Amino acid sequence: MAVYYKLGIKSFSESKDRIIRSNQNNNQFIDTIENANFINGYDLFTYSPARYQDQNKKALLDDVIQNKKYIPCKQDILIARFYPKPLPNYYTYEQHNDMSKTYAFIPNTFDYIPSDEVNVIDWHMNFANYDIFSYYHGSLLAQDELQVLECPQLACLREYLLQQSNQNNGDKPFSTRVMENNLPYPILISNTERAIDLNTANLYGNSFSSSSKSTVLKSYKYLNPSQIINIIAIEAPKYGQGSYTIQQIEYILQACLTAYSAAKTLANTTYILNKQRSAKMPLKTHIHTGWFGCGAYGGNRAIMIVLQILAAKMAGIEKIIFHTVTDNCQQEIQNAETCLKNLFDNDHKPLSINELITKIVNEHFQWGFSNGT
Repeated sequence: MAVYYKLGIKSFSESKDRIIRSNQNNNQFIDTIENANFINGYDLFTYSPARYQDQNKKALLDDVIQNKKYIPCKQDILIARFYPKPLPNYYTYEQHNDMSKTYAFIPNTFDYIPSDEVNVIDWHMNFANYDIFSYYHGSLLAQDELQVLECPQLACLREYLLQQSNQNNGDKPFSTRVMENNLPYPILISNTERAIDLNTANLYGNSFSSSSKSTVLKSYKYLNPSQIINIIAIEAPKYGQGSYTIQQIEYILQACLTAYSAAKTLANTTYILNKQRSAKMPLKTHIHTGWFGCGAYGGNRAIMIVLQILAAKMAGIEKIIFHTVTDNCQQEIQNAETCLKNLFDNDHKPLSINELITKIVNEHFQWGFSNGT
């Protein structure tokens, strides 16, 4: 029997209708969804198992399943892919200085601890390759691969997407690409489980595969119960040289704006999946991000702060949190905040999107170098 029919999965049309209902039939942004499926998390784990090639990753997952007795719950996971959202014509002074839309810097890595506020949906960025989770099975342990390793259903989701692309099941095929024709197509995943908390102090990057099996197994904590998390996958531009171009800045802004707007579109649906009940008050959206595109891709930290904050304000995101790993980044933060402060002249006139991008281009932010991970 085909895998598609074994899984508890809702078709695109069924999934779209379910998202509309969870939004109280407010379908204002529903046409921005390119594809969507609700998939039973237990069935996904059972019928589309991970296929790790790296022996340390395989050993860790085997230990979690065989010795820790990990079994995912039978709640649905939602995976949704979104069309690129056009940039707005203007960016206003009022948007820029809206004190209800904030940002913060925290010197740690993702801990996935939810907000203390009961009406907040937290989303965590996946710094994706253009083909989502495509290197999860190999020896590297960068941010993308770490997230998949800690959240076992994500590897299964990758395997399912590859399987369904080869089957004629009558439904719209779900593309694994978060970029097509140099345009962003963010993929959002709601309600997946994080069962592993891996201490990567001596394991990150290329060090993982050269470590002993015993070192890897001693370096993780099994999370029982699992954390329930929501993920945004987009790809940054990579391997640039010299100053950032208009086209690169446009792409980053559009990718982040599309992804953050999608998170707000799915807020009610995601709340119901996460909490197993409807929200009783308006929801807020928090985005957890970091050095997006600034590791292997060689991006400039300051401009990536600037563009993510601008996109968050354009999308109406209540808070964007930058997890900076350490506090040794004050110069980059200062450079970013100086740029943001100087965007508007004293007359506070709205900036056309072209004027906004030109101002950022004129800051001459420089590309860096890949860190090899």
